Amino acid sequence: MDLIEAMTIFVEVADTEGFNRAAGKLGISKSAVTRAISQLEDRLNVRLLQRTTRRVSLTEIGRTYLNECREILSHIAITEANVSKRSAETKGEIRIAVSTSFALERLPPIIAGYVEQYPDVIIRLTLLDREIDLVDEGFDVAIVPSRAVTSETSIVRIIATFSNIAVASPAYVRTTGLRLNVPQDLTAQSFIGRMVDAKGRRVTFAAHDETQTLQLVPRFTANNLLMVQRMTVEGMGFSLLPQTLIERELRAKTVVPLMEDFDVLEDQSNICLAYPSRKYLRAVTRTFVDYVVGWPLAGGQT
Repeated sequence: MDLIEAMTIFVEVADTEGFNRAAGKLGISKSAVTRAISQLEDRLNVRLLQRTTRRVSLTEIGRTYLNECREILSHIAITEANVSKRSAETKGEIRIAVSTSFALERLPPIIAGYVEQYPDVIIRLTLLDREIDLVDEGFDVAIVPSRAVTSETSIVRIIATFSNIAVASPAYVRTTGLRLNVPQDLTAQSFIGRMVDAKGRRVTFAAHDETQTLQLVPRFTANNLLMVQRMTVEGMGFSLLPQTLIERELRAKTVVPLMEDFDVLEDQSNICLAYPSRKYLRAVTRTFVDYVVGWPLAGGQT
């Protein structure tokens, strides 16, 4: 039996001066009470109680142990109350890991709105572009591509799906005399990818009822989508980027879309919200999760 549970039973027996009365108050059987006291005495190698047919009384060492048990149990109760109170309060630090491109392009208004609603929360933000294990690295929440989450126990919720398009700069198109009739033509061009694409990126293009799957091996790679974007604008090759990330460049015509008759189909465009099991989430983490899920970006096409 658990030592704390045994101490609790011992205190109740001492207070009620009987095994039956203690069992009744604790909602357990008399045999469970008897067994707990016996195990406790065996553990301590002392007799804590004197038993008679009519009553139970404390031995001298039992009275000393009773006082110690009361102090220990009181301290535990106070500690649990304080921990529960702090856990229920929406205050303190929250450690958030976010992919760099999403953080710079989308996150500021989300964070600003959250801290306005919860001013006692301290945000610790880390920008990264790699796989992440929330538990091992000590993050409370991550907003990253779904493929980046490696924690098997984490809850992963898709909050946005970005449509990728193939783009290149007008200078690259002019310099290479680029002529694209079918997606296969892209394999002869300089592909700019992410570090995770280094060994090849499997991409499916679809038009009407026809699909074509390619394995694109990058000539250049970067561990950050914004860097991929800049390399594309500078005319180093073509890339596959979320349309929302290059809206300004498309309007300014510093990049132009390629293969406009085809849609890009792949499972690498989901941004997810990842966090540990919801059962024991601190209030600060729970409120942040709920706030992000309720943000207009969440749950739809972007």
